[in-house]
Amino acid sequence: MSELRIGILGAGGIAERAMVEPSREVEGVRVVAIGARDPGRAHAFAERVDLPKHGDYQAILSDPDIDLVYLALPPITHAEWGVRALEAGKHVLCEKPLSVNGTTAAAIADAAEATRRRAFVGFHYRLHGFTQRLIEVISSGVLGDVRRVDIDFSIPHFVVKPGNIRLDGDLGGGAVMDVGCYAVDLLRAAWGEPVVESATAARYDADPRIDLRTDAVLRLPSGAPAHVRASFIGDDEGAMSLRVDGTRARLEATSVIVPQWGATLRVTEGDEVLVEEKAAEGENSYARQLEHLVAVLKDGSPSILDAERGVGTMRIVDDIYRAAGLEPR
Repeated sequence: MSELRIGILGAGGIAERAMVEPSREVEGVRVVAIGARDPGRAHAFAERVDLPKHGDYQAILSDPDIDLVYLALPPITHAEWGVRALEAGKHVLCEKPLSVNGTTAAAIADAAEATRRRAFVGFHYRLHGFTQRLIEVISSGVLGDVRRVDIDFSIPHFVVKPGNIRLDGDLGGGAVMDVGCYAVDLLRAAWGEPVVESATAARYDADPRIDLRTDAVLRLPSGAPAHVRASFIGDDEGAMSLRVDGTRARLEATSVIVPQWGATLRVTEGDEVLVEEKAAEGENSYARQLEHLVAVLKDGSPSILDAERGVGTMRIVDDIYRAAGLEPR
């Protein structure tokens, strides 16, 4: 494969930010087509960003010149269109989360195995140099034994407003589904498989299936508690923060979900600063994700974004919803 040719399903803003724009700075990648339910939207998108092909979803799946399909769709549709794309002979990248629950996520992973194609979940932040450094520091032992982890992924209250698909229960919306899945993925990457102990949710009055904010306690394999907040009703600044209290030192990180927005990492032991770093300017996590996909599709090596791994994240998301008194999506 000399070039990874990508077709997109879904003409929303994330398709441009996460795929079209970063593809222009990654060698060996080319976005060749956009598909939408409304072919008129696909046509308008293609003209605006200068893509050679456009059409409906099926047109993208049946195009022999497309190697990978990127699903920029509501996650409740990922299983249907992910499986269809895999069965059409395409590799698949699902915008996070992989799907809306563990069962439908497993259907994508199973289809990838059956078709001998690759399916990935777009936890782009994992490929950024800042995140790799963050996990390296956590694993180094500098913190001592972990006593407590606190994650706060809160979107400012004025961002997710009525009419937003993240507030639509029919589309599998909710705060844990949107930003909480990042927290689960991060816990698994840094410490292994956590177990959900408890959760409480503030529900959306207009659709009680939706959690505007969920606070959950998970237990890490070491026995340390991880307190996770996922929220659509954060303060004016919001939060993308991680704090780890260890027996020797404390770690604090900001902008964890999107490191290119000025992420910072600080480790202190009392008054002494052991580590103080910032994310490299100009590095884009979406571009790093594309570089990673090109590499693993070329050599067949395992990926931290593999759908098989992503299934575990969605099973924990299911457990958080159950603990909060809500049904899995």
